Amino acid sequence: MKKALIIEDEILAGRRMAGLLATVAPDFEIAGYCDSIESAVAFLKKQTPDLIMLDIQLGDGLSFEIFKQTEVHSPVIFTTAYDEYVFRAFELNSIDYLMKPVSKEALEKSIVKYRKFHDQLIPDRQLMSGLMDQSEKMYKQRFLVSSGASLLSVRTAEIAYFFSVEKSVFMMTNAGKSYDLDYSLDKLETVLPDKEFFRVNRQFLVSINAIKRISVLSKSRIKIVLEPDFKEEVFVSNARSREFRLWLDR
Repeated sequence: MKKALIIEDEILAGRRMAGLLATVAPDFEIAGYCDSIESAVAFLKKQTPDLIMLDIQLGDGLSFEIFKQTEVHSPVIFTTAYDEYVFRAFELNSIDYLMKPVSKEALEKSIVKYRKFHDQLIPDRQLMSGLMDQSEKMYKQRFLVSSGASLLSVRTAEIAYFFSVEKSVFMMTNAGKSYDLDYSLDKLETVLPDKEFFRVNRQFLVSINAIKRISVLSKSRIKIVLEPDFKEEVFVSNARSREFRLWLDR
């Protein structure tokens, strides 16, 4: 069953809308009733209904305020006794704007619009999900390294950071073991998830989990302490300091 939220400050009008919806769209059930901006915001912060029936004039103000106080991801059918808000309504998630008293025929047409909207939305979401899955699969899950005469497979989750010394690149694991790699840091940036790894300067590409401490020395001068510890001090380059702050705050 699909879920519908009715936002209406008049009890009888809300019940009438629920009855109409049950008649023209029996695959819907009422997820809840809200009679104010405050109660609607509280509801929408916790739940995302499939459809919202929204009266514009509520007891504590115009319902447009709801969209300012929380994100609304559901399609909306506005209902009102006034036509002066139609343009504002269609700037939001509106699929229709019905004048009160709402007739069965008018609501039927709105539900048809909703179903067309919903049928288009689902494939788009599935496509986006598929693209995201493919994107995740592009990241390396493990690295093959040499340890004497042996070969080891090191999982990406076990890596603390990568660093370069002269023209060589090394991997440092969480266990404090280092291995040389046949990769450049530039190449590593393209095969590692940017949510987990950040290129702090030309020499270091670090995991978020390897950052033990951060010291802000000035607006654009940031020092980081890594774990396992590195023998030299590590600084975020001035050019990347702002981006580094944003990365930490994701």
